[in-house]
Amino acid sequence: MIPTMTHNEPDLGLSELPPHVRERWPVAVERAARKTRAAVPNPVVGPLVKAAKKGSTASQRVVWLQRAASAWTQPLQSVAACRRGCAHCCHIPVTISGIEAALIGRHTGRAPAQPDESVRLDAFAELTDAATALEALSAAVAPTPCPFLREGTCSIYDVRPMACRLLLNLDDDDLLCRQVPGQAIPVPYADSTQLKAMFLLAQPATQLADIRAFFAQQERQGETSTGKKA
Repeated sequence: MIPTMTHNEPDLGLSELPPHVRERWPVAVERAARKTRAAVPNPVVGPLVKAAKKGSTASQRVVWLQRAASAWTQPLQSVAACRRGCAHCCHIPVTISGIEAALIGRHTGRAPAQPDESVRLDAFAELTDAATALEALSAAVAPTPCPFLREGTCSIYDVRPMACRLLLNLDDDDLLCRQVPGQAIPVPYADSTQLKAMFLLAQPATQLADIRAFFAQQERQGETSTGKKA
């Protein structure tokens, strides 16, 4: 199965959102739809997914799927709001697997810790139940900077997790990415549901937890909460 290229369009009570979000959201949805319709799917995604399915170990499957994720977003990168130096998404929950934590650990020389709270897919009878547990886990994560954010830039970009590879804002700017305390602001992300499901199914016995649970936050003297130097 080759993942389709669509965009997320959550069911929202717009009246409960800030004025700037209410005004922008319909426009952002139209932009996302237009961009996904115009995008030409990357032909290498299918072979990469097939290679992942043939992987003899969970680690091999994860690496192939990470490559597939990067290839899948490639056709939309030039029209997305995401740019180098924009670090809004580096302050939201980022669920990674133990396998990804090990890959990051080898790249950085930092051994991942044992998370206090985690989820394993094989502990649930249904994938939807696991997804619910993961949502609850993410909801408990404080909006702190990713431990690998350096001066507003990802310091582990080459080995960044699947979640980061798949997160692509299809609006024209970062307006909807800006956090509003106490409110969940909708963003017209590319819909990566299929690849996310493949990623989970590729490693059912692996721990899943926030990246901050695997790697303790390090002090970055002089940085503000947005990842920029004060």
